[in-house]
Amino acid sequence: MKRGGRLPIGLAAVAIGGAETALLLAGAGRGLSTVELILSLVAGWSFIGLGLVAWVRRPDNRTGPLMVLVGITFLAGLLHAAEQPALHALGAWVRPLHLAVFTHLLLAFPSGRLDSRLVGGLVVAIYIDLGILYHAPLVLGEAGLGGRLYNASFAFGAILFLAAAVQLVQRWRAGSRAWRRTVAPLLWTGALSLVLLAVFNADQFLSRPVGAVPMWAFRVAFVAIPFAFLAVLLRVQLARASVAELVVELEEARPSGALRDALARALGDPSLTVAYWLPDQQRYVDLEGQPVELPGERQGRMATVVEREGRRVAAILHDRALGDDPGLIRAAGAAAALALDNERLQAELRARFDELEASRARIVEAADQERRRIERNLHDGTQQRLTSIALALGLAEAQLGSDPQAAEASIRQAKQALETALAELRDLSHGIHPSVLTTRGLGPALEDLAYTAPLPVTVAAELNGRLPERVEAGAYYVVAEALANIAKHANASTATVGVARERGRLVLRVHDDGIGGADPARGSGLRGLADRLQALGGTLDVQSPPGRGTEVRAAIPCE
Repeated sequence: MKRGGRLPIGLAAVAIGGAETALLLAGAGRGLSTVELILSLVAGWSFIGLGLVAWVRRPDNRTGPLMVLVGITFLAGLLHAAEQPALHALGAWVRPLHLAVFTHLLLAFPSGRLDSRLVGGLVVAIYIDLGILYHAPLVLGEAGLGGRLYNASFAFGAILFLAAAVQLVQRWRAGSRAWRRTVAPLLWTGALSLVLLAVFNADQFLSRPVGAVPMWAFRVAFVAIPFAFLAVLLRVQLARASVAELVVELEEARPSGALRDALARALGDPSLTVAYWLPDQQRYVDLEGQPVELPGERQGRMATVVEREGRRVAAILHDRALGDDPGLIRAAGAAAALALDNERLQAELRARFDELEASRARIVEAADQERRRIERNLHDGTQQRLTSIALALGLAEAQLGSDPQAAEASIRQAKQALETALAELRDLSHGIHPSVLTTRGLGPALEDLAYTAPLPVTVAAELNGRLPERVEAGAYYVVAEALANIAKHANASTATVGVARERGRLVLRVHDDGIGGADPARGSGLRGLADRLQALGGTLDVQSPPGRGTEVRAAIPCE
């Protein structure tokens, strides 16, 4: 709710509470003892006052409005002691409702929302019990059905209040240590209040064998609830004050991990961790550069993103209980943003170093495989042909004097074998480093590559001169491998190659109209391209939506 809407509602709540208090002090509360009246006014205004404070501090949380409503309905219910018939009737109708709102408040704390259908159904049942069954005698009369429903409301209420207390205990057991520490004052006081209400209702149903003790005990616990809530607020406030200490600690946080420890102390969450954002790779890593997955919605932890000057720098992974006070997390993140950005750079360097080591290992392995392939081709192909040429020439030499025609046939055979061997050597050397790339540059080399491709390829090169040799070689092999992948896997009919200089970088784009679905994580082709580009300080991006073709985009520094 916007501030303009909260202000009149808050003033109205104060006015209603003031009017109820004035009526009680003017004589409507004569049926109450002095102690009862004092305790009641303290309890009612504690709920209203602290509820308004909570509402102002966290307007999106329903805890504040629920507390105000508890206070208003509680004070209005006290009017049942008035001698005036109208005030007495109003108090009698409203009197039990504060217990329903009170239970609603406890089960919704600290988020202000009921977190499950079971809890929601429990709260609805309590409203029905106290809003309808309890008032049956006022509508149907005290005898007969009205009286039976009235008695049943106490039995039903005993079960419902006990079930609500069990829900609070289960929530306590399921919560983390940080969550327990934060909400302990209110949670346990509230659970005790609900148990006492269950005992009181059971006592009423059993014709009061225990007497007034359960209700008096409940009243004491009920009065303590707003102060328990105040204790929770003070703990949160102390946590916010610790953010100021965090700034001082950050100035001294030099060793690795000191920043995480400082954040953990400031937020009171020993399990807190930090994930650093790598924008080029679109992923999170830890301080050692290892990948980090953010927790899901149903896990006991959550992530709060930290930004600096509009840039994402990190995510704080913390206990989900801290999410009930997002302002605290934002304040800690803002205080630590600069230090987190510095550590992010360190994490990025470590991640790049690890990737570089891995890519170097893959490059060495690929080079070894290529060397073995060349050796195998030379041994099985060219070497065998050269051997057969030597044998054919030797045979021709022996036949030259006795059988010139046979010698001539052997020479022709040797010539054909030599031409085949030369063609194989040209193909082999073309795969190693094409001569057109050395003599004429990248543009003509790509045109030559497109000419020999097994599908129509259009090349658009805007280079304005030669590039460094390593850049031209790297770009050539990226395009060659991309076209080879298209021919093998894409089932494409056409492909386009674009090469241009853009702000100190050589940008390559290879696009096809194939089936898409290419994944750089699978297979060695695209991963080999990424490794080659990384060795040149470049980057690779692959966009391959299923059924819409694939675009391989590479950027290589060329200045």
